[in-house]
Amino acid sequence: MNKWRQPESGWSWFSQRFLNNHITILLLNFFLFLLVVRGVTQNAHLLNPLWRFIGIAAPAVIVAGILFYVLDPLVHLMERRLHIKEGIAIGVAMVLTVAIIVLLFWNLIPFLTRQTASMISSLPQFANDVMQKLNHLNQQHHWLTTDNLNELNQRVATYFSKRGWNLLTGTLSSLSNVVTTVSDWVITLITAPLVLFFMLKDGSRFPQFLSHVVPTLYRDRFIVMLDQMNVKVSSYIRGQLTVAFCVLIIFSAGYSIIGLKYGLLLGVIAGPLNLIPYFGSAIALIPALIIGAITSPSMLIGVVIVYLVEWVLETQVLSPLIMGNSLEMHPITIVFVLLAAGKMFGLAGVVLGVPGFAVLKVFAMTLFHWYQEYSALYPDVLPDDEALEQTTKTAPLSATKPTTSPDKKA
Repeated sequence: MNKWRQPESGWSWFSQRFLNNHITILLLNFFLFLLVVRGVTQNAHLLNPLWRFIGIAAPAVIVAGILFYVLDPLVHLMERRLHIKEGIAIGVAMVLTVAIIVLLFWNLIPFLTRQTASMISSLPQFANDVMQKLNHLNQQHHWLTTDNLNELNQRVATYFSKRGWNLLTGTLSSLSNVVTTVSDWVITLITAPLVLFFMLKDGSRFPQFLSHVVPTLYRDRFIVMLDQMNVKVSSYIRGQLTVAFCVLIIFSAGYSIIGLKYGLLLGVIAGPLNLIPYFGSAIALIPALIIGAITSPSMLIGVVIVYLVEWVLETQVLSPLIMGNSLEMHPITIVFVLLAAGKMFGLAGVVLGVPGFAVLKVFAMTLFHWYQEYSALYPDVLPDDEALEQTTKTAPLSATKPTTSPDKKA
């Protein structure tokens, strides 16, 4: 005898469809997260002391972090190959770094300062040269009248002379304002070497130390996440610095070969600008094109040739060989990250936005993989411990037991 199925009560239906639903729980957690964010933003003034502390400590940590990724391979090389103790290897690496920085400031900075002052003082002459070329073109095509052209010439010359003088006087006046920020620089110069020393000494033990604040069940996953972040950031920083140094050498040598005025200064500017992906070399090309166009048409063609040679070497040889695809990001993603980070954080965002996004991407992917494994919404994804157990059970069997046909069994 068939029994009619009893209809579900209203409460059980609501509990099954909403309260005991994974998607509902996820949405509620996301809603609670938004409430927390809103509460923090409304009481942001309570975090002002924290932001001030971060503003003071961040420059030293960032400088020490960059130098850590540069010097860490050298320290490990001295330990493995030369069998030097860790403390001595770290001291040698830091002394070499200080010596290189002092030599650069002692020899290169005065020359670049003189070239910069000479370029600023030559701005009115550059303006006159541009106006002479425009006069020559106007005589051929009759774009403007003589009176309008003379007025334009006077305005441009006055503008460049004022801008050059204002830039020079602004630089001198800014030196007096340095006194107000000298304490921050002193703190950075004092604390950065200390932070760098302990990074080089205890950097390998930092993930294990930090994992103690994480629940035991998630410590292994947390350490793997930190290791992935370290690999992404280290490969990017080392690669970008190496490529930027090579670009500096290429531009400086190329501009010197063609005889471009202020070629060494423009090459030195091009190196740091290359730290901005995709846009750095193009930005550094603008002043070289202006000086080349003012000098002569052949010099302009030479500047273009130097840029094309650098572009081919960077995109076809240096970047694939040094950088590869370590970040695993699409170029469009990098462009949008640069635009957003530059809008929010300025120059620091443009330089540090890509590695920062790589760290956030690793964190987000780790959370998503954890959600895949434990949400029961992805049945084809096993948790790490079950997948590892299944691999250890099946791999030895397939590797050790030979396959036998049914005839042999019979």
